[in-house]
Amino acid sequence: MGISKLQGTPWHAERVHREEGDSRRYKGRCKYYRDSDNQCNRRNGKCIGSAHCDEYLAMTDEEFKVKQAKARKSSKKVGEDDCYWY
Repeated sequence: MGISKLQGTPWHAERVHREEGDSRRYKGRCKYYRDSDNQCNRRNGKCIGSAHCDEYLAMTDEEFKVKQAKARKSSKKVGEDDCYWY
């Protein structure tokens, strides 16, 4: 479609802004989010995303570090170090 076809049509893109005072959200930091299956313990279903969730409750930095450490520990495959390629 050429520019001549866009006469009178608003075609620009507008950036969506957060409301003032609304901090950034990350669903991995939500206390109710389960990484293993993308489920929300509070809503008892699939996580709809942290940006639009009314139940979002951010965890502290210490809680988040513990959660990440547990995830890294459980993600290691059994026998991963035993495989040698020649």
